[in-house]
Amino acid sequence: MKNIWFVCFILWSNSIVAQHDHHAIQGKVTTSKGDILAGAFVHWTGKSSGVFADSLGNFNIENHHEAPYLVASFTSYRSDTIEVTDMDKPIFFVLEEDIKLSGATVIAKRISYGLSKLSPRTKVLLSEREFQKAACCNLSESFENAPAIDVSFSDAVTGTKQIKMLGLDGFYTLIGREYMPSVRTLNSYYGLSHIPAAWVDGIQITKGAGSVVNGYESIAGQINVEMKKPFGQEKFLLDQFVSEGGRTETDLMYVKDINKYVATSLLARFGYRGLENDRNKDGFLDMPLSQDFKIMNRWQMYSESGFEGTANISFHTNEQNAGQTSFWNQNPSAYGIDIDSKVIDAFAKVGKSISGKEFSSFGSQYNYNHSEMTGVYGNDEDAKIYDAHTDQAYVNLLYEGIINNTFHKFQMGLSFLYDHVRESYDGFQFERQEAVPGAFFEYTYKPKETFSLVGGIRTDYNTIYGLSVTPRFHGKYRFNKEKTSIRISSGMGRRTSNPLSQNQMLFASGRQIEFMFTDPTLPYGFEQEVAINSGFSFEHKFRLTYIPATLGIDYFNTTFLQEVVLDRETAEEAHFYNMKNGTRANSVQVQLDLEPARRTDIRIAYRRFDVSTLYRAAPSMFWQEGRLDKPFISKDRAFINFTQRTRSDWQFSTTATWYGPQRIAGKFENKAFNSIEPVYSPNFALINAQISKTIKKKFEVYLGIENMLDYRQKDPIEEAVNPFDQDFDAGLVWGPIFGRMMYGGFRWRIKIE
Repeated sequence: MKNIWFVCFILWSNSIVAQHDHHAIQGKVTTSKGDILAGAFVHWTGKSSGVFADSLGNFNIENHHEAPYLVASFTSYRSDTIEVTDMDKPIFFVLEEDIKLSGATVIAKRISYGLSKLSPRTKVLLSEREFQKAACCNLSESFENAPAIDVSFSDAVTGTKQIKMLGLDGFYTLIGREYMPSVRTLNSYYGLSHIPAAWVDGIQITKGAGSVVNGYESIAGQINVEMKKPFGQEKFLLDQFVSEGGRTETDLMYVKDINKYVATSLLARFGYRGLENDRNKDGFLDMPLSQDFKIMNRWQMYSESGFEGTANISFHTNEQNAGQTSFWNQNPSAYGIDIDSKVIDAFAKVGKSISGKEFSSFGSQYNYNHSEMTGVYGNDEDAKIYDAHTDQAYVNLLYEGIINNTFHKFQMGLSFLYDHVRESYDGFQFERQEAVPGAFFEYTYKPKETFSLVGGIRTDYNTIYGLSVTPRFHGKYRFNKEKTSIRISSGMGRRTSNPLSQNQMLFASGRQIEFMFTDPTLPYGFEQEVAINSGFSFEHKFRLTYIPATLGIDYFNTTFLQEVVLDRETAEEAHFYNMKNGTRANSVQVQLDLEPARRTDIRIAYRRFDVSTLYRAAPSMFWQEGRLDKPFISKDRAFINFTQRTRSDWQFSTTATWYGPQRIAGKFENKAFNSIEPVYSPNFALINAQISKTIKKKFEVYLGIENMLDYRQKDPIEEAVNPFDQDFDAGLVWGPIFGRMMYGGFRWRIKIE
């Protein structure tokens, strides 16, 4: 039977190739500066349909003998028209920036949120315009209007926000900066809050298995952050944010063109929160007192020979003070928290097209990160101290090209990852020194714009865990006049767990941490985590009466073959242990995007999670195999966003989100004789709104409100009156802590004239 299906597949694939016009025109779209224009639209004159350039700027369009002229266009660039006289020669478009666009002429609508039409992976594109609808000053606050991402507080004292994707914690998502892994190990807990949103140009969210090119650590998905580049249109930016509760954030960017080939930018951020707030009257600060400073110098260069490079270096320091209000009023017996962190980061990537070999190029990526953190929990007489230092290095060498024609593309390369982690906490001391050389190959078969298959495999040798193989597969097909598309994916991911750094909410508790070692010779005594993720997505464009609409449905399953489980089901304790076949996560999301009128957007989404974990310490006499719902995950989430823009540059946006029940870790109640049941949080809803006005395209003012209904979790801190007791726990958070919050600010931009 398997052979029959294989033969059928081969015949089907051959039929596709046979039906394709082998005289299709191939080409590439770049800017006059040599930058790739991924997403540029290419079409024949007189034809409304066409194709989009891929991530390398390449396109492939079927020949139309009756229309000998090709047109390429892209937002903010002048369109270019080329007469095609030789069907066998590639076409090269070079677009010039359109500096003097008429204010009355709409060239194209920039997509602020949507599914990528170019990628066979289930990829969501999130623009600066979209994440600025939230009260965001850093990356952890940028996803509140993205249905694909869940955002919640990690604890009730530090104000740290964490993300979840597909029902899994954020450290199972590979977070990269310009396709390099960046938020890892020690930075996995606070790292997102250390990236200023004002410095971000766009975000790509990939659900499920990502590309093998970017590493083996993605399990739930990948988030890639594109930073603003010196050769971008913005030459100066001042972003000032002020909120209720005494929080201020100031972001600056200044760009200097050294010459036509080199440009540099200086970016700085200063954040401050100096007011004590205890709205729920539990004796603890609702939000920490904090000071935050970050500075970055960024360079970009290119040459007419096809060389392009980007490099930057940054320094970041952050100080947070939390705990009981009386502690900061000089009561030495009170409970206080003092967290200091410093990060030095250096980054570079270079690329060069290969002369004489069209569609071929070589690239390399380099990153070094040094992070250190000290956290003191308690007081001078009774304190638990967390001290950590990490050094990370990453190198990725990449070659990409084609086999005969652009139907067959490939990427291959070598990588090297190095981690040196030193941690100590309450008597525990750990050190991990891990080096991972690797090699990868990814092949893309794309005989036409409507069909593509991507298969990738990488092999890595870990100096601690040995040899591993990571395969991944993606497919995409568009039909029904390209109004409908389906995507499938499957792949394996693996990562080295960092139990202490990625679960720092445990430090603000009286729990005794216990490591139930599998092998004492391994880091923390545990095997690597390994999981398989498979998914399916469907998208259909249609008209709901007269309203343009897009329906998206996706399903993803993640199964852990090996996992490090955090078990908080026993009072006063927290256990870490390896578990085979522990967590199973199923995610279903339905999303409907509507455009009922010009400048009006409505997004409606519903997400359903079924995530369970197998626990050793769970009362297995009451649940089969000790399996429980994973804590602090809403099984159901409903989302609606309404955005209205006007011709006079006003914008109004409001978002309502409903959260279903979440299981509270370690909480059970008697239901009947010899029967207990887990305790779940109540349902709740959050409403956020923002209004903004842009003046002469340079100055923008905004005013907003978060948590309009002023909903707050009641008593978010267990045993707040006795923080030195073993029952004290600030990590059992399922809802908002601060309540209603007003905010406002302005953005002043100077762009290329």
